[in-house]
Order: sequence, then structure tokens, then C-alpha cells
Amino acid sequence: MIMMEENKELQQYPGRIDLISFVFFYLIILIQTILFTSFNTFFPHMSILMAKLVNILIILYFIYSILIKITRRKIIFTLIVLLIILSTVWYSGVFSPYIKLLILSVAVPATIPSARNISKIFGIAMVTTMIITIWLSINGALPQSGTASRSMISNYQETVYFMGFNHPNAFGTFLSMIMMIFTFLFYKKYKWRVIIGLLLFAVIDIYIGAGTASFSILILMIILFLPIKLKKIYKIFYLLPTIVTLFSLWLSCNNTSNLGNFINTKVASRPNVWNAYITQYPIGFINKPPMVDVGGYSGILGNGVLDGSYIYILIFWGILSWIIYNFIFISLLKFSIDINNKALFGIAIAIIINAFPESHMIMFYENVFLLFVGFYQYSIIERRKILEL
Repeated sequence: MIMMEENKELQQYPGRIDLISFVFFYLIILIQTILFTSFNTFFPHMSILMAKLVNILIILYFIYSILIKITRRKIIFTLIVLLIILSTVWYSGVFSPYIKLLILSVAVPATIPSARNISKIFGIAMVTTMIITIWLSINGALPQSGTASRSMISNYQETVYFMGFNHPNAFGTFLSMIMMIFTFLFYKKYKWRVIIGLLLFAVIDIYIGAGTASFSILILMIILFLPIKLKKIYKIFYLLPTIVTLFSLWLSCNNTSNLGNFINTKVASRPNVWNAYITQYPIGFINKPPMVDVGGYSGILGNGVLDGSYIYILIFWGILSWIIYNFIFISLLKFSIDINNKALFGIAIAIIINAFPESHMIMFYENVFLLFVGFYQYSIIERRKILEL
């Protein structure tokens, strides 16, 4: 039955999770994160079927979410998102992770009106994936270690398998996001336990060679240690995603400068690769994903891997997608300031900075906090309750 409401108090019990929504969300994240591991390389046919299943589940989940509860705010939010989705898919012809994020930003908050429960389900799915992947690795179905190839333009290893993952940084990203979720859920109640956990995970990331992942945890730790109260002055950080984007663009055009050469050395030739993409693939309002030629220098530098969220967003999806992601990042900062949640504020800062060298943090299956933008389906009073549950 379809219900019509206008900005009323939340009808759901805070601790209650709709079983259908749980199954949809859990399976989508579980399957998609498994595809993020080396499973995709070693079981290609099964991976194709699993990818199609994820797409079907996302569409079914979206349909379910718009039927079970209708409000004016939800209608407006959904129509805006649908307009962006339809125009982007019509022009690009691709059902990309960006599009899936937009769909889930409607479906997940609409059916699970609790930041805590959304984070719990996502975390459980990620832990499940890690257990499955490590088990497959130990039993020989996936590699435990080994190098597949070397980048042509640096000493960086493109693929260094680690416990079933394509790279230690991929494994480290999982650990970092699980720890961010743990921090969001328990920092207020178990402050020192969370800090000890962050330190432990940072050490593990450093030990396995997941430098970027460890850096994001260290950023979060620093913010948690700072004696700050989130007043209006901290809204200045709304500019941070734009500043980092402009810096990325400057580096892509000045990749041979002293600073560019320094970052090329320290961050796996990022500015050189960014320069190659920016030069060959113009940025439009909505982009069609580039057909990358990885056959040699005539196509793209090195192995063709574009890492770094801000350049990736602009090249693969266009300016409109950058506007959306900028809004998502700012929303995370805003929510944290509105409810004076230092843990969420630290997570937002860590995500925004980590997105500079890596593309993991813009993917819906790697970053649960992106979905929080969907809380705009609710009123200000409701959003506070949702975020503070």
C-alpha cells in the first residue's frame, strides 16, 4: 500500500530494519565488493553474471523503495535524481558506478532511515567479502601474493596481489572503510577503544604497503585528537573539495614542474597520467567514458590506469558528476557540523583528501558515507534523528 505523508516524524522504530531492504542492500554491496577483488580476474564468466545480477538488484531495490513510502520531499528528491540519471545514461550509454550511486542514494535512505543501520549493513557486507576473499586465497582459488605487471613510467607495480585482492592498497581500503564505519558507530561511546583500533589498522596498512589507506586513517586520528567543537566557522571546509580539484587540475597541466615531479615520484606518477588523460580526452558537461588505448605511448602513458577521484570524475563522467560529488562531500561536512559529530567530520575530511590520489572513495561499494546525501529526502528534524540514531 502506498502511503502519502508530509514531513512527519519518522514512522520506523530506530532499531528496526526492513528485511527486504536489508537483503537488497547487503547483497548489492557483497556482490559488488567481491567483484572489486581479484575474483573478477580469475573467474571472468561468473563475474559477468554477478555484475548483471547487481544491476538487476539495484533496479528492483529502487522500484521497491519508491513504492513503500511516499512523501513530497521524497518525490522531489527522486525526480531530481532521475533527471540526472536519465540525461547522463542517454548521453553516455553507460550504467556506471556513478549512476548506481545516485540510484542507491534514493533507495537506501528511503528504506533504511538510520545512518547507524545503513553503516552496519554495509560494514557486515564488507567484512563478509574480506572473509570470503581471504578464505579463497588461502585455499588457492585466488592468489595470496605475486606481481602481474609493472608500470612503464615508474617503479610502481600495477598489480601486486595480496590475500585475494589486486593490490595491498585495495585490501587496505577495505580495512580503512571498516574502521571508518566502526569509528562512526562507536566513537562517542568507546572513544579510546576506537582510537586504539585506528592506530592498529594504520600500522597494519603501513606494514602491508597500503600507504594511501593508512594515510586516511591517520588523518581521521589527527582530527579526533584535536580539541575542536564544530561551530559555523568550520563551514569554511566546504571549499576543500573544490580546492583539491583545482590543485589536481593544476598538477595535470604542470606535471613536469618541481612539485609535479615530486608528486610523480611519491604518488605513483599521478600527474603524468592525469596530463595524458586531460590532453587526449576533453572534459564535457556529461562525458562518454573514454576508450583507452593501452597499446603504447601513442595511446596513453604507462598502463592507462587513471587514479585520483577528481580527475577521474571529470574525465569519465563530466562536470555534472563533479558537481554532484562536490555536493555529496559538502553534505557530509554539513551533517557533521549540524549534529556536532567530530567522528563524521573527520571521516569526511579523510575521504575528501584520500580522493586526491585514489578513486576508491568515489565508488558506492567502497564508501557507505556517500549514500548519506539521500537523507535530504527527509526534513531537518528527521535528518537529525536519522544521523544521531
